[in-house]
Formats: sequence, structure tokens, C-alpha cells
Amino acid sequence: MWSGKSSDAQQQQNSDSDAAAIAADVFGHTAYLDGLASKININAALTEMQTELSNIPVTEKSAMVEAQRMKPQLLDDEHVLGFLWAENFSAPAAAKRLVRYWKDRYKLFGPDKFCLPMTLKGALKDDSLALSRGYVQLLPETDTSGRAVVYIDWSSHEPTVGYSEESMHRVFWYMAHVAAEDLNVIQRGVVMLIYPQEARLDQFDHSLWNSIADYCKNSFPIRWRSTHIVHPNRFFSIIHPVFMSTLPKDVQDRVVVHSGTKMKVLANLLRYCLPWDRIPSEIGGCVDLDFEKWLSDRMMKEDQALFQKPSGSSSSSVLGSAPQQEGGAASASASGAIGLLSQTRMQPSSVPDRTTSLDATDNTQNGPGSFLRNISQLSSAGQSDGTMSFAQGSNETAGGKSDGKESVAKGPKFLVKSGRKSDPRMDRAVQAKLDDPSLSLLDALRQGGFEFPALGDPGTPQYAVVDSDNVKITQRKNQLLRRIRTARKKAG
Repeated sequence: MWSGKSSDAQQQQNSDSDAAAIAADVFGHTAYLDGLASKININAALTEMQTELSNIPVTEKSAMVEAQRMKPQLLDDEHVLGFLWAENFSAPAAAKRLVRYWKDRYKLFGPDKFCLPMTLKGALKDDSLALSRGYVQLLPETDTSGRAVVYIDWSSHEPTVGYSEESMHRVFWYMAHVAAEDLNVIQRGVVMLIYPQEARLDQFDHSLWNSIADYCKNSFPIRWRSTHIVHPNRFFSIIHPVFMSTLPKDVQDRVVVHSGTKMKVLANLLRYCLPWDRIPSEIGGCVDLDFEKWLSDRMMKEDQALFQKPSGSSSSSVLGSAPQQEGGAASASASGAIGLLSQTRMQPSSVPDRTTSLDATDNTQNGPGSFLRNISQLSSAGQSDGTMSFAQGSNETAGGKSDGKESVAKGPKFLVKSGRKSDPRMDRAVQAKLDDPSLSLLDALRQGGFEFPALGDPGTPQYAVVDSDNVKITQRKNQLLRRIRTARKKAG
């Protein structure tokens, strides 16, 4: 495990320290995090981070420098602080993680979208099909240790319907950023809960999961703590040893497999801060997931956050500049979101999420405070408008109506429902398919009342066909499959 250069005593000390950190991450022990929170000096850490970043060659941090040139408000102190927490305030490691994050973000989202906001109508505007699968979901509550829980249902992964592996990568990125809106989660981190029982062997994507493991370990501005695999099926015993052998040892040690009866698995999960009232009903819990509603509510929340932003402020930071020349206790009085992070001592329910709270922060109290304002050595001329275009003109809902009927966003083409009421056409399509299993998905959708004007047009491939609401036929089929699966589970 270790190189031969250290003494035996040092090796044992390091080994014990690693074992303690792994146990804390797996079981949700937070004493060391509470101790860390009481000792940190926010401004000193940011200053050290800036020094570390300045020592990294420009060629290695070119994506980060370009992001600062295009949208300096993306690289404020709050953004940087997430990477410090992810690396337990080791400035050298956090600097490398931040640079890697922007390098990966540029590669994954491309030059046209990597600086767009991480929202459904922003950077995710072209990934509606992968999102709609419900393959990756953020559970409504954290675990009892205050960590976000990302739930993955392997049986929902169907790349044959038309989305790419990179699109699903972007979905993971989006969920990580949604989780990080909770300031407490930035400190506590995230755990994964994977349910492979109903999945086929071909639905396990080795390449996808190698990439996700790499992002979690080296890129995301939030600390991955552990992964719990629940109710594995027969093929899992074939792929699990092969896949685990490709992962680093410290990642392998943070993966726990739970098998046996439902009661046994529930009892085991409880030991890892995952009680039955916070996990999905599919694995024996009592949380009924409605991903369509989650997407609808999420889009509304992001729209509201956009309109609530102060229109007259040109500040690119949520906390203002920190007077570094004064030092001492005075310099530790960070404001805004950073102040919250240093004062809350990580009470899971006491910290607001950033989508609703940070946009209302007074950005004018201390003037601009962008963390990376001196790093890129680039002029910020022409970047002072402080505004950002969402979906570049495609963020209007169809018809702009709010009469209780469904509306669909023209950009990302998500179904936007009014309240909890489901689409009656989809209800009829589900019933038609349940009544006659031999019915094709397309015929069931038609019987439900969906219309596809371009269907049959020789110049339009079927994957490009949209219905009268401008929603792709592949997405409608995907929704129908998911609704049918949910209905059968409830009936069984």
C-alpha cells in the first residue's frame, strides 16, 4: 500500500489515519469535520489557495482562466470554498481539484456551454432525454449525518433510446451541483445509493462508471464519502470484482454491498446513517419518488431564482472583498454565504440552500470580491454587465400560458406540469398499454391523445420527431415506459 521510503512507524501511523478517515466516511462519523470547522480561518485559506493557483502554469489552468475571462462571477470565493472543503482545507490539493474541475467541465460541456449556469435551461438544455430517464436522482432528504444522497436505479439506464454517454455524465454533474446548493452538504459531502436488482447485464456501463468515479474523486466541488449497493442481482457477482479492480484502493474501501432480505438490508443501512424513512420505496424505504414532478419543481425554482437576482449589481462575488491587509481576527469575519459556512457548525437543517438564499445576498456591501480577480492576468473589459442569458432565447414556455394546462419549455423541452396533476394523455396511454401489453409504445401514445405531425415524413428520422407540444417522441416513449414500470410495481 505504501512506498518503502517511510519508516515502519510512519507507515503504521498513516495507515491508521487512512482507516479512520475511511470509517468516518462510510459510517457518517462527523467529529473530525466538526473539529475542522472550528479551526478554519476562511480568509487565510482563500489567500493560501490563491497562492497555490498562481503557481500552477497557465497552460494547465487554461480552462479556468477562460471561464474567469468569460464569466468572472462563476469563480467567486464561495465557489472556491467548495473545493477547499472537498480537500479538508488542503490548499495544494484544492487548487489542483479546482483546475481539474474546469478542465473537465470545458471538455464535457464544450466551449459554448461550459460557462452557462448549471441549470436545466442553461448547461443542461440539450440533455433532457438523459435527464428524463430518472437514472440519477437526488433524494429529498439528506442522511442522518447531513450528507446528500444520490440514488441510482441501474434499470433506468437505456442509452439505446438516443442519448450519449457524455449526456449522462452531464446529468451527474448537474445533480452534484444541485446537492451543493445546500451549504451544509458542502461540508458534509455526498453518498451514493445504487439499486441494481432489476437491471440487465447490458445496462451496466463500465466506461460511464469509471468516469463518474474519477469525477467524484478528483473534480467535483463536493466530497464523495461512500457508495452503498443495495439488493444486487445475480449478474452483479460477475461484474463487481472486475469493476472494483479498476478503482483506486481508497475508493474500493468506501463501497459497501448490502444483500439479503429487505429487513436485513434496512437494518444494515441504518448503521450507515440511512434509515428507512429517507430511502426509496423500491429498496424497502418509504420515500415515493416522482421524478417528473421533481424536474418540474426544479425548473420553476431555477426560473424564480433567475428573476429574483438583483438587476443593478455588477459584483461578481456573493460576499464582497476581504480586507487581507488587516489579518488577525478581523480578517476572519467573512460575510454572506462564507459567513454562514464558518458560523453554522454544520447543523443539518439550519443552512439555507444557495438557489434561494444567495441570489438575495447584498452584493454591494464591500464591493467586488471575485477570488480569482488577480490570477488570470487578463482584462475583464466587456464583462461588467453581470448578466447571463439562459437557454439563449429558448427559455420561454410554449405559448407563455399559465391556465393550468401543461406547458413545455422550448429550450430543454421538459414537461412542465401544473401542480401534482399528471398529463391525462399519458394516463390514458399507460392504461392502454397495461390493458393490451402487445400494443406498441407509439400506438399507446396515440390512443392516449398524443399527436406526432411529422411521423411518416421520409425526410425526418423517427428520433427527431416531436409531438404537438414540441417534445421528442423518444422522450414520450421513455416517460411511458417509466410510468408503466411504476404502475406495475405498485400493483405487484
